[in-house]
Amino acid sequence: MLVLRSIPQSAEAAECRTFMADTPRSPTKPSASATKDEISRRGLSRSENASTPVTPPARYISSNFSTPGSTYGKEEDAIIIELSPRYLKAGIESESHPQCRYEFRPTNAKRLGDYRQWLPGYTAPKESPEKWGEGYELWRNDLKDFDLGLLGDKLERAVREVYNKNLLIDAGNARLVLVVPSVLPHPVLSTILQTLFERWAYSSITLLPTPAIALISAGLRSGLVVDVGWEETVVTAVYEYREVRTHRSTRAMRLLTKNFAAWAKTVLNPGHRLDLDTVESFLKRVGTRVLGEQSEETALSSSDQLQIEWPTETFTQPVTFSCGKIRENLTQTLFGKAQEVHPDDEEVPLHQLIYNALLLLPSDIRGICISRIVFIGEGSENTGIPAVVLKAFSELLERRGWTEVQGQKLRKKREGLSELAQARTQSTDARHDDFILSDKAIPEERYLREKAKHSQPPVHGAVRQVDTLGSWAGASLLTTLKVKSFVEIQRDKFVSHGLSGASRDFDMSVIPQQRMSTLGMRPKAGERTSWTLSGWA
Repeated sequence: MLVLRSIPQSAEAAECRTFMADTPRSPTKPSASATKDEISRRGLSRSENASTPVTPPARYISSNFSTPGSTYGKEEDAIIIELSPRYLKAGIESESHPQCRYEFRPTNAKRLGDYRQWLPGYTAPKESPEKWGEGYELWRNDLKDFDLGLLGDKLERAVREVYNKNLLIDAGNARLVLVVPSVLPHPVLSTILQTLFERWAYSSITLLPTPAIALISAGLRSGLVVDVGWEETVVTAVYEYREVRTHRSTRAMRLLTKNFAAWAKTVLNPGHRLDLDTVESFLKRVGTRVLGEQSEETALSSSDQLQIEWPTETFTQPVTFSCGKIRENLTQTLFGKAQEVHPDDEEVPLHQLIYNALLLLPSDIRGICISRIVFIGEGSENTGIPAVVLKAFSELLERRGWTEVQGQKLRKKREGLSELAQARTQSTDARHDDFILSDKAIPEERYLREKAKHSQPPVHGAVRQVDTLGSWAGASLLTTLKVKSFVEIQRDKFVSHGLSGASRDFDMSVIPQQRMSTLGMRPKAGERTSWTLSGWA
């Protein structure tokens, strides 16, 4: 006999059953007369009364600084790429530093699965002195036997790797800001732009010069930019963001590493490895001690021997170098020999190069630029090079002064003029302290004179070095502020005409634009009849 007994229920279960009994149930099947709106409402009510939690749909929350729907038309952040003969820096605008740095090396061109360098008995191919560092550079100024097609392939591979491994974004229709040196051959510039426009769908490419952008990241409007690069050292005088004068010399990092490798070959054994990576690593570690400003303690030990572990094909061996010999080799490369009074125009020493650039400037621009000297490039990473260059330049300035003519007869004239120069050392404000404002002076004039009396005057005429955050950081700041550059190349115009479609704009002021707006000829927004290469023309 089967006996059914009632199972005691908890208070929560009984309360839940009572709530469900009081709630009217919806029919299991919709009637024929029910409309689609009723069926949809019933389905919505069943989903709301379901026991499982349901995530509410995302909705737009407006704020005081945004309007509904403003996120749909937001412009994509621009991609900033800084190009140099030795490396590529890439990142997104509004960042303080680039996200990656891609260095051009011979091993970057190897195929997938090529592991020969890790096999026993493998020896790296040795570089000849004539072709020193060719596998480590993207382009060079001498295009006589240079393959521009290889330049495009190297650049395409580098940009693809940067996008896929570092930036992790799609190029899409974002703008591209390209930071390149102001001294760049036209075939190289044309190949770079053609590769980027053909491989990616960039709507436009903006060109920014390296010297002016480096000053922006230093918080300056004018200055003297010394770019100690790979193939050349370029000294550029910039006044109010405009390049005034440019001087170049072949005394740069390529010549420095080449001469040091030739000297180190006489010290090292045949089994020691002597390539560009090893030499550059050695100079970065030793350059600060050898070329930096020497204190009394360092000067006493300057003749000491330097022992360092030098790599071989399988391991390392200790090698002893003379600090005096290293310093002599590096200083001869950067400043020339002592008997070199009249060097060639292409081989001017670095301190003489800075002196020549400042000597040919007007006096007012010279006084501003000499107190705002900025070092950039690969040589600036070695902290010893900027210090020793400025020291040699200061000694040259004290010896020669600001005159192009040199000789013994000029010394007497300079001594006679030194007394007049001492009388002018007094500040302008101190010579005009007897000026008394009248009672009829307006309050604004009185306020400005009082403010100028207590304000700190800008540094003018003194040799001073200013640090910078780099050209990439300056380009990021400029792009974030939405400042329109003089050189903005549209895709369709470049594909149609190339560099030949650029026009030379001699008048870059706002006066022609005001003239056009006055005559009713103002162009439409975003429409440009032509584009100009500006400093690259």
